[in-house]
Amino acid sequence: MKRSLLLIPVLCYGIFTLNAQKKGEDVIKNLDIKAESYGTIAQNIWDFAEMGYQEEKSSALLQKTLKDAGFTLKVGIADIPTAFIAEYGNGAPVIAVLGEYDALPGLSQQAVPEKKTAGKAAGHACGHHLFGTASMAAAIAVKDWMVANKIQGTIRFYGTPAEEGGSGKVYMVRAGLFNDVDVALHWHPGAQNAASAGAALANKSAKFRFHGISAHAAGSPEKGRSALDGVEAMDMMVNMMREHIPQEARIHYVITDGGKAPNVVPDFAEVYYYARHNNRKVVIDIFDRMV
Repeated sequence: MKRSLLLIPVLCYGIFTLNAQKKGEDVIKNLDIKAESYGTIAQNIWDFAEMGYQEEKSSALLQKTLKDAGFTLKVGIADIPTAFIAEYGNGAPVIAVLGEYDALPGLSQQAVPEKKTAGKAAGHACGHHLFGTASMAAAIAVKDWMVANKIQGTIRFYGTPAEEGGSGKVYMVRAGLFNDVDVALHWHPGAQNAASAGAALANKSAKFRFHGISAHAAGSPEKGRSALDGVEAMDMMVNMMREHIPQEARIHYVITDGGKAPNVVPDFAEVYYYARHNNRKVVIDIFDRMV
């Protein structure tokens, strides 16, 4: 299993390869030698299970491994403490490898094939413990190949926090950290090894916050103005709107704060919305209509 998981990103690096079959076999052989070590790193990140922008231990472990492998580090980039770049080489082409390592809230899980909580606040339901580790392994494998074959160019690993709803990469792009990159390679754990040229969905999200007036729901309800009513009214109208948007679009939401007790009229409530479509202009239109 370790080999198949680590193999996915490595196969992307045919861009470097002149003698693809022979040199590709050498890269994979060297990866297999380190598979147990990389498996331990992935397991550690699984156990850390740190949510977006809080991945201090996970980020530090990947940074140390890359530094020990001869990469130079830039940490805390884009004003994000857990974001970093590890780089080896110089000049063109500049090849970026993306790695994620954040966990999802409320999905604590032991490393077993049945549902069994580990008693933590978060868990790696999307396989980001494998994602960051295998991307790092691929970057190191390419660096070793460059050294062995005296290849010019730059291999760059981007430690990208908060993919799960935090938009970490957006802030990194805004900071200009990809301006000189020739190609950025990305993968994700899945059920099979495959390369896909398909586009991802554009996404725009926000938390909508409503404020009201608190009151005792039994003693003086007429004095209250429920913020939760605002959330529920919005949800009802957005759900009615679904009939009038492109069928490929997606709108999904969760009420993150609906009050604290049924007998208290809530003076604050919050709902978290996503809008998605493969055309960003459609997403913006849908989101503006939601607002």
